Amino acid sequence: MSDTAATPEVCANCGTPLTGEFCWNCGQRAKEPRRIVIGLVQDVIVETMSIDGKLARTIATLFLRPGRLAQEYIAGKRVKYSPPFRLYLFTSVIFFFIAFSLISQFTGVEEPPEPDTTDVAAEAAEDVEIPEFLPEALQAEIQAEIEAEMAANDGPPVVVELPEDGDNFSFGDSDGEYDDAPDWLKQILERMDAAGDRLMDDPRLFFSQARENVPRTMLMAPIIYAFMLVILYIYRRKFLIYDHLVVALYMHAALYAYLIVILVLSQFPVVGGWIWLPPFFWGVVQSYAVLRQAYGSNWFSVIIKGLLINTTYFVMLTVLISAGLGLALYNS
Repeated sequence: MSDTAATPEVCANCGTPLTGEFCWNCGQRAKEPRRIVIGLVQDVIVETMSIDGKLARTIATLFLRPGRLAQEYIAGKRVKYSPPFRLYLFTSVIFFFIAFSLISQFTGVEEPPEPDTTDVAAEAAEDVEIPEFLPEALQAEIQAEIEAEMAANDGPPVVVELPEDGDNFSFGDSDGEYDDAPDWLKQILERMDAAGDRLMDDPRLFFSQARENVPRTMLMAPIIYAFMLVILYIYRRKFLIYDHLVVALYMHAALYAYLIVILVLSQFPVVGGWIWLPPFFWGVVQSYAVLRQAYGSNWFSVIIKGLLINTTYFVMLTVLISAGLGLALYNS
């Protein structure tokens, strides 16, 4: 007796009449054989290691010809490949996880420190000397102002400027280098300055913020690249902005995949010092090949446009990374 059931007339999942091997409504296979336990394990592995069952069919094309992915997706051949944005998120999450794990391993920077419950304002206020010639009421008022200022600024040094008559006092930074800046900018600069001091003392909080903010700012990278593609290929009337974004997403997914391979290979002893070079140069070549594969341009046009777009993109990438690190410093 065969262990494979006959093809049913309707789909067992949604009840739709069947006309082939798969249900045209929900996609479930018409024939569901009863297999041994190893078959169930195989299903778990395949479904876990794939995105909607498509990653296994996408990964080889992603490494070898990422522009082909974009070309076929734009042409409507979308069933057998993972969608561009989902694939981009998948590769970027893995890359940043590995990258920050390696940074943490080699630098010794781990989780952010526990919040300090010490009364910083009270301790710092004790170090400020208040002239004894002032009335006791004014001394108490100055002490209260110092503690309030310390608490508001998380404990940076405060300078008490007293005129000779002792009637008024004011607070400010010790060197006054931000006095000429607008109020809104002065607050940002003073906060960054204080965060820089904390970074020198304990970089763990900055590292934690960088791990959150850098990947967020890098989400803008494919959008910026797609905008540059729109400008360079504005004469391609059949390409919509959406199509350029698809090309940018697949290209960035490929770049993250190459970087993942580079990070992994660099950890191998002895050969790790040079074995990462082939995927690195292959990634550089593919940044040009994507334009040829996706847009069908000749190599002369690809090289000229590739040099222009990659140079501009490198500058924008530097700005994005700097913005991510700046946000990390501001929030640390």
